[in-house]
Amino acid sequence: MIKLFIIFLSLFILNGCEKEMSELTKIILNDNLTLEYAEEASLFDLVKVNEGKIISDDFDINTMVLGKQNIKFKFKDANGNKFTHEFNINVVDTTKPLILASSYYTVEINSEDSLPSYPLCADNYDKSIKCNIEGDYDLNTLGSYNLKYTAIDTNNNYSEHSFTLEVKNPTYEEDFYEEEVINIKDFTKKYKNENTLIGIDVSSWQDDIDYELVKRQGIEFVMIRIGFGHNNEGEIVLDSWYENNIKKAKEAGLKVGIYFYSYASNENEATAQAKWILKILNKEKLDLPIAFDWEDWSDFENYNMSLVDINNVAKAFLKTIEKKGYKAMNYGSALYLKYIWNLNNYDTWLAHYTEMTDYSGDYYIWQVTNSGQVDGINGYVDLNVLYKK
Repeated sequence: MIKLFIIFLSLFILNGCEKEMSELTKIILNDNLTLEYAEEASLFDLVKVNEGKIISDDFDINTMVLGKQNIKFKFKDANGNKFTHEFNINVVDTTKPLILASSYYTVEINSEDSLPSYPLCADNYDKSIKCNIEGDYDLNTLGSYNLKYTAIDTNNNYSEHSFTLEVKNPTYEEDFYEEEVINIKDFTKKYKNENTLIGIDVSSWQDDIDYELVKRQGIEFVMIRIGFGHNNEGEIVLDSWYENNIKKAKEAGLKVGIYFYSYASNENEATAQAKWILKILNKEKLDLPIAFDWEDWSDFENYNMSLVDINNVAKAFLKTIEKKGYKAMNYGSALYLKYIWNLNNYDTWLAHYTEMTDYSGDYYIWQVTNSGQVDGINGYVDLNVLYKK
């Protein structure tokens, strides 16, 4: 009996006894443990311990997979005893597909084409989604047709967008729309103050630029295209005027930033583009950020990307840039910044060609027009306003 008692006592000492958690300690879970696909959330967002302490490191919740997940963490109660607790979350997709389209289209009667332009159809989860047209129309019969685009994703989220299609007779007089040319003197008078800088963005399209003359007219900074890619051969291309532009702009005393026109279709390509830029820069000092410029929306359906994917592509580029000590920035028009881009941790370069933007998000630089006129530059140039921080 003594030998058995000793064995029992040894097992008791080795295994310990089941401790009861202090009545003072309360585990408080978030009211909503149903998370949206790709939503950013961490352990500490979902659970708190009153009269105790979570001793597990905080970690990001994986919301890139739909369905239920079991989450475990360790904590100490009010008496300092250690415990493990677990709970379940559910990741769902309830976001409707995105349809960006006009409300009015025209097409000439007996046209061989279908509609003259198509909407941007995209989804936060599905990598490829199509818009369908609902309603009857006849391109061989004059008239107005009330139609709608519809889209449904694999998780049965549905969107629709109504529009009018007008089938009309051919018109032989071409309508020319000429944008109003904005002289730099008028632009500066309107937008320059103690909290702003006036600037331009340039590429090989502007050819040779007289930066000394440009500066004398009030230009204070320039965003220079360093290159674009990948092209049809899978190559990254250096802008043919980049080296001249950055050299001459710096010599003239302008503040300098750069941008890259990207066609990246995945995170690996975006990372490679950022690394290429860093190699070209070779630790060159910049006054302003390096901007990611992705604009191939008319061909987006052929990229096989979801809206989450394209944002992750941008993040891969921007994170790679910032790891090397440069400031990173995303470029986008007001429309796409509102409906597509979700990059609030980075500066924004807003493109909105209007005298008074109604874009409600934060932005560091505003590209106001693409029809600026500055002596020393052949042709039109984009004019920008930078808001000092």
